[in-house]
Amino acid sequence: MYPILLSVGPIDIYSLSVFLVLSWCVFSFPFWKKLRTQGVSEERIFDLMFYSTISAAVFSRIGFVLTHASLFTDNMLKIVALWVQPGLSFFSGLVFGILTLLYLSRAYKIRVGLVLDIVGVTLPWVIIVGKLGSLFDGSEVGLPAAFAWSVSYFNSEGLRHPVQLYEIIMLAILGIIMVFIERKAAQKKWSFGLVGIWFFFLYSFLSFVLEFFKQSTVYYLGISANQWILVAFFAEALGAFYVRGGGREKGRMLFRTMYDRISKRTS
Repeated sequence: MYPILLSVGPIDIYSLSVFLVLSWCVFSFPFWKKLRTQGVSEERIFDLMFYSTISAAVFSRIGFVLTHASLFTDNMLKIVALWVQPGLSFFSGLVFGILTLLYLSRAYKIRVGLVLDIVGVTLPWVIIVGKLGSLFDGSEVGLPAAFAWSVSYFNSEGLRHPVQLYEIIMLAILGIIMVFIERKAAQKKWSFGLVGIWFFFLYSFLSFVLEFFKQSTVYYLGISANQWILVAFFAEALGAFYVRGGGREKGRMLFRTMYDRISKRTS
């Protein structure tokens, strides 16, 4: 692995930092383009991207600090000194970045469902770039494995599952699926938000499975902290399907049909 991509004199350029910047570029252009085609002003688009980026960066660091508190007990200043003690929490950044996007969309009177759909279509490719940075950096480590495709991580003993490669393959397949879902949504004139809900539904399920191949330091009731976040994602997506996908109306119709039949039998 190559945590330091290159050095320019005394300055080290870290692999993860470079790929995080690239992932932001991969996200920002299609996000800007799709919102512009819907008539959203560039000023509002910039605000959405700027504040969601700041939120994701801050909370990704906070999430890492909370789950690795022992690394900061000797000097609390290391919390803000990423060059001394690096580390970010992907899911913390993802959750709060998306929450910021949705909150500001509502505040600016932009369709929340539209923003969610754009996020759902672009995120697979964005995360792929981020996972390449994680692979070079070795910030996520797979469990020990003895396969032909096993890899050796920086500062980790033995051969291990290349979990980032597993995730990249999964995300590429998911990205292609999302293209077909987006096309179907346009043809069938789905409600805004359903495409994004489909992404989080599929992503949370597939990522939950892949987390079993990843080494984690925080577990609760037998599963990792990341898996608990993914369970929350899955539950939210399922609830959103019920509301946005017509489940509530179908449930009411079914209940009314059963009620009418029972009433006829008892009358």
